[in-house]
Amino acid sequence: MAFRWLGKSADGNTVTLRKLESCPIQIPEYATEAWITNNVDLVRTGAAVDVETTGLNQQDDVVIEIGVRLFDFNKATGEILRLGKSYNAFQDPGRPLSPEIISLTGITDADLEGQKIDWEYVHTLLAETCLIIAHNAKFDRPFIDRKVKSSTERIWACSHKQIDWPAKGFTSSKLELLNIYHGFFTDSHRALNDVDALLYLLSLPAATDDKPYLNELTANAKRLMTHVIASSAPFESKEHLKGRGYGWDNINRFWSKIIFKDELKEEMTWLEDVVYSGPFAGITRDIALVDNFK
Repeated sequence: MAFRWLGKSADGNTVTLRKLESCPIQIPEYATEAWITNNVDLVRTGAAVDVETTGLNQQDDVVIEIGVRLFDFNKATGEILRLGKSYNAFQDPGRPLSPEIISLTGITDADLEGQKIDWEYVHTLLAETCLIIAHNAKFDRPFIDRKVKSSTERIWACSHKQIDWPAKGFTSSKLELLNIYHGFFTDSHRALNDVDALLYLLSLPAATDDKPYLNELTANAKRLMTHVIASSAPFESKEHLKGRGYGWDNINRFWSKIIFKDELKEEMTWLEDVVYSGPFAGITRDIALVDNFK
């Protein structure tokens, strides 16, 4: 599909962006309180989450801001039916922020002084859900799992990895750019702003099938995933592996990739043909749904 830019003018010479205020999701007309009450078998509760941190190291860095918003959705269609409770709070990390984090987030040491996230309340919120969504779940989940028991027990979905944005005509899957491609912008890298932007984005219809993006995300969140470890891969195959999305584990010294389990047969065939020139010599490990992105 050709590149899509939804804010482009008819003559193609300009792009108009509007600032997203609150979370103006597209709710279907049928989603009245009465319909939701009478169709509880179709209604599920999810949460969109985002954290800002002191850095990218999940072992040494800590959360300085969290944003959470609950929402109800139609499990059959992926339509968001209504927004629920939200929570946004700062956390004093007990040490000065780096200039890079201050510049990125706009959060200052003065904003954080004496502030504390109520992790027990976050636990209570996430305990109401069946699905937790983040745009980079591999980053956000470990930070939240360390503090919130209900997080470790829920299925997580990643709108960055589990929606095929390139197939829909978008050249980047970064949230900030996806927002712009869809004609809006926010004060990015602030937790609740990013949560609201993500929910609004997921409520929009995809041009490929006119279904909300959330429909594809929830479907993929239910697909089992497998960790493919290309151990003993020949050195000369590294460029092939990199080109196919494998990452190098510098500690364990192997290339690996996480894929949907129903794609494993195709992946094994590629590895045998391109990497090993013979039988697969690596390892595969299935991942439980509740362990995705841990």
